[in-house]
Amino acid sequence: MTATRRLQRAVRRRLTGLVARARSMEAHADGFASARDASLIGDGPSAVIYVYALRGHGGVLRMTGAINARASVVRSASLVIKARNSGGRVAAPVRLRPAKPGREERLGEHWFRFSVALPWSDLWDGDEPPDNDVFDAWMALDLEGQDEPFEVRVGRTRFVVRQLTRPTWAAHGSSAVAIQPYYTYKASRTSFRVDVFDADTMRYLRRRLRARHVDRLRHRLGPEGRPIWLVGEQPFKAQDTGLAMFRHLRQAHPEIDAYYVMDTASPEYANVAPLGNVVQHRSKEHVRVSLLADKVLGSHHPDFLYPLRTDQYRRAVRATRVFLQHGVMAIKWMAPLYGKGRTDFDTDLFIVSSEREKQYIVSDFGWRPAEVAVTGLSRFDTLFDQDVPVRRQLMVMPTWRTWLLDADQYLASEYHARWWALLHSARLTELLRRHEMELVFCLHSNMRAFAHLFADTPARVIDQGDVDVQHLLKESSVLVTDFSSVGFDFAFLDKPVAFYQFDRNRVLNVQGAHIDLDRELPGNVAMTEDALLDELERICTSGFVPQPGMRARADRFIEHRDQNNSERIYEAALSARRHPFDRDRLLSRPVPTVAYRVWRRSGAYFPMMRLMFRIVRRFPADPNRVVFESGLGRQYADSPRYLYEELVRRGSPMRKVWAYPGKIHTDDPNTEVVLRLSVAYFWHLARAKYWVNSQNFPYYLQRRPDGVFVQTWHGTPLKRMLRDVAEVHGRDDGYVDRMLQAAAQWSVLVSPSPYATKAISGAYGYEGDVLEVGYPRNDSLLAEDRDELAERVRRRLGVPAGKRYVLYAPTFRDDQVTARKGRFGFELPFDLARAAQRLGPDTVLLLRMHVVVAAKIEIPVELQGQVLDVSQYPDIQDLYLISDAVVTDYSSVFFDFALLRRPIVFFAYDLANYRDRLRGFYLDYPADLPGPLVTTEDELYDTLDDLDGVRARFADRYESFLARFAPHDDGHAAERVVDAVFGAVRTPEQASR
Repeated sequence: MTATRRLQRAVRRRLTGLVARARSMEAHADGFASARDASLIGDGPSAVIYVYALRGHGGVLRMTGAINARASVVRSASLVIKARNSGGRVAAPVRLRPAKPGREERLGEHWFRFSVALPWSDLWDGDEPPDNDVFDAWMALDLEGQDEPFEVRVGRTRFVVRQLTRPTWAAHGSSAVAIQPYYTYKASRTSFRVDVFDADTMRYLRRRLRARHVDRLRHRLGPEGRPIWLVGEQPFKAQDTGLAMFRHLRQAHPEIDAYYVMDTASPEYANVAPLGNVVQHRSKEHVRVSLLADKVLGSHHPDFLYPLRTDQYRRAVRATRVFLQHGVMAIKWMAPLYGKGRTDFDTDLFIVSSEREKQYIVSDFGWRPAEVAVTGLSRFDTLFDQDVPVRRQLMVMPTWRTWLLDADQYLASEYHARWWALLHSARLTELLRRHEMELVFCLHSNMRAFAHLFADTPARVIDQGDVDVQHLLKESSVLVTDFSSVGFDFAFLDKPVAFYQFDRNRVLNVQGAHIDLDRELPGNVAMTEDALLDELERICTSGFVPQPGMRARADRFIEHRDQNNSERIYEAALSARRHPFDRDRLLSRPVPTVAYRVWRRSGAYFPMMRLMFRIVRRFPADPNRVVFESGLGRQYADSPRYLYEELVRRGSPMRKVWAYPGKIHTDDPNTEVVLRLSVAYFWHLARAKYWVNSQNFPYYLQRRPDGVFVQTWHGTPLKRMLRDVAEVHGRDDGYVDRMLQAAAQWSVLVSPSPYATKAISGAYGYEGDVLEVGYPRNDSLLAEDRDELAERVRRRLGVPAGKRYVLYAPTFRDDQVTARKGRFGFELPFDLARAAQRLGPDTVLLLRMHVVVAAKIEIPVELQGQVLDVSQYPDIQDLYLISDAVVTDYSSVFFDFALLRRPIVFFAYDLANYRDRLRGFYLDYPADLPGPLVTTEDELYDTLDDLDGVRARFADRYESFLARFAPHDDGHAAERVVDAVFGAVRTPEQASR
C-alpha cells in the first residue's frame, strides 16, 4: 500500500469519527450553552498567559510576563511562534520562576513569572522571510502529570504594553523585514505581522515619508496634477467591490487617475490587468501613489492598500478614506472590526446598501449618519445584469471560523465535521438525484489548505480565488450558507437561500448579530442537518421559489435594484472630506476608554453623577423621553419590554432609552441603548418625564414632582417582601430603608390582580395610583402567533422540536450570601447526571437561575445535549412557550406559566426553612398551588414521568387559580397600560377592537 493510500485511509477513518460526533451533537444539540470544539471541551489542563512587557528592537523579540497554570505545576516552557500562512513554527526556551510567594496558596493556583528572548531571524531560519504572513505567539507548557506538552495562546496583554508596542525592522540579505506586533480584538492575544520589502524600496519609502508634504504640493501645482484615487481589496484579491469600483472609474471617469493595488503574482491579477494602472503592492510606485492619493477606496481595512501597515504610515496618508465594504454587514457582530473605536480602522465614508443597514452602522458601530452613505455596493452593478443562465445547481458556500488557527484545530472541529457530513449525506445525494441538480462546494480562502479532504466529495469543489463568485451565484438555483453576506446577494436575485447555523451561539457569542436573524434573514435558518435537508426538499419541490415574505425581507437590505451603484459611490466619495479631528473617534480610542473605566471605578464617580443628576433635574422635564429598565439593567425583558414594544408598534415618536448591555433589534429610529449607571444613564433619568422599571432605579435618585415612574414589578408575589418579613436575611442593616426610599418614587403601579395589589402595596408602603389591568409581560403567552414565536425561540437556542422540555426555575435563598453585594449563591438540589438518566434522552432539562444568583452552573460535557443552562437568555416568557412543564419552588414564575394550562411541579425540598425562617408566604402553600408539591428527588422524577396525570388532576384548579390571580390577562395588557400612561395614538387594528 502506498504512503498516499495509507494517508487517505487514515484521514477517512478520522473523518468518519468526526461525522459520528457531529451526528451525536445534532441529536443532542447543546443550544444556548455555546457549542465548542472537542479540543476546547473537557477537564484537561488549562492556563492563561499574561504579557507584562514586549520589546522587539535589536533584532531580538523579548517578552516577560506571568503564567497562571491553574491547578497544574509547570516543569518547563517554550515560546512557540506559528506562521498562519506558511505553516512554519519556531520555539525558544522560557526562563521560569515562581511568582509572588504565598499567592498560590491564597488562590489555589500555580503562578510563574517568565522571560524569553528569540532572534527575529529564527522565524525564517535562514530561508527567505515569508511575506505578508502573520505569526501567532503560543506557549508550550510541560506540566506535571502530562505526557505531552500543552499549548496555549499568549494573551491577556496589558493595556500599557499594547499601547507602547512599536514596529521594528530586521535585515535579511537584500531585504528589509517590517515586524508589526498586533493584538487580536477579542482577547488581546499577541501576534506579529511580517512584511518584506526590497531594501532599495524601503530606503525610497523613508525618503518619501520625509518629503511627502513637498511632493503633494508639487503634484497639485504641476501640469499633471489630476486627482489620484487608490482602489483595492486585499493585495491578492481582485473580484469584489474594489474591482467593480475601479472598473467604473477607469471606464466612466478618465479625469481621475485611479490606481489598483495588487500583487501581480496573484492569480486574480488577470481580472484587473486589462484595465491598466495596476501598481505592484509594496513597489516604489505604490509608495508614491499612496502618499499622493486624494481618495483611498477599499473593500476592507484601508491598511491593505498601504505599502506599510504601521501607525506612522497610516498618519502620513492624507487621503479621504472610503470603505466600500465586501457584503451587507448584518449577520455577524462586526463592530469590533469596523467600529469607530478601532485604532487600525478609520474611514471618512462608510458605504451601505440600505437605510436598515445604515441604522445599525450608526447605532452599533458609532459612525455619524453623515458618515454613512446609502448607495449600494459597487459589485451590485453586475449582480443584476441577467447575463448568466440559471442552472439546476445547489451552491454551498460557508464562511470561516476565526478560532480555527491551525490544521489540528480545523481537523478536530465541529465546523469541518458538519460540512463534511452534509456533503457526504446519502439523503442529500438522493435529493440532488431526484431533482436533477448539481452540487457545487465553494471553499473559503482559509479552507484552501484543506481542499484535499474534500477530494472524494460528490460535488464540484471550487476555491473562491479561482472563480468569479458572483458568476456562481447568478447561475445557481439554490444557495446554502451559514453567516456569509453572499446570502443577501443571492436573495437580492429573488432566489431561495437556506442558512445552516449549527454553531450559531459560538459564532455570535455574547454580542449576537446586528439584526434579528430569525425575523430578518431573507431565508430560513436550520440548526441541524435534517432541518436543512427538509428546507432544501421544500425549496426544490416548490420550484426554487423563495418562501412568501422572503422577498420583502431582502428588500429591506437593498435600496437600489439598478446598475448605478458605483456612480452613486463616486458622487458620495467626491464630496466626502477627511476629518482630521473627530471628537467621537478620539473619545472611542483605547486611552480615553481606559481612562473612563478608571474614573468609573473611582470613589469620585457616583458623587459626581448624583451632583449632575440634581443639576440637570432642575431643567424642565422632556415629556417625549422615557427610560426603560428591567432586571437591574441586565435584561431586555419583563413588562417594560412589552410596554416599549407597544409604543414602537404604534409608531410613537417618543425618545425611548433602554438601560441594557446588549443589542436590541428594533426598527425604531428613536430608541437608544445605554449601560446602567453610565453617565448617559444618569443624564437620561434626569431629563426624562417617564421612567419604567420592573424593579427600582437607584434609591438615591428622586423622581421629578411632575415625573411619572411606572412600576410594573416582576411577578405576582408568593413569598413575603420587605415590611412583611419578620426578619430580613442576607441584607445589610440599611436595606429596608433604601428599598422604601426607592419605592417612594413610584407614581403608577401595574398589577395583575387585587391579590397582587394588596401584597405589593402593603410590603412597600405604596399608596399611589394602581393600574390593575394585567401584566404586559404575559401578552406573548396568549398571542395568536405564540407557536411561531416558540419555534423562533427553539431556533435561537439551537434545540430541535419534538423533544420534551422541562424548565427548572427556582428562586434564590436569602441566606446563601456571596462576597458580591446583592448577589446570592445557589446549589442545585439534585444530581444532573441522575436527572438526565431518569428523565430520559427525549427530555431536555432547562436550568434558569434567578437574576441575583451569582453561582455558575457546571454542566458535564456528556450531559450538554440533555441539560442546558438558559440563565442568560433575555426573557423567561420565551422559555415558557417551549416548555412542556415547569419545576419551581417559591418563585413567582408559576403565576405566569399557569396561563398556558401546562403542568407545574413544586419542588419544595427546604420548605420548613423557607416558610418558617427566611420568608413565609402570602397564600396557603401548598393548598392554593396549581400543581403537586414534592420534597425529594425521586418524587420529582416520578411526577415528571406522569405529566398527563398532573394535567388531568389540576385542570379544574387552573381556572379558579387564574380567576383569582390573573383575571385581566387576555393578551392586551400592554395596550391598556400605554393608553393610561402615555395616551399614545392607537393603531387601526387596536382602534377596531
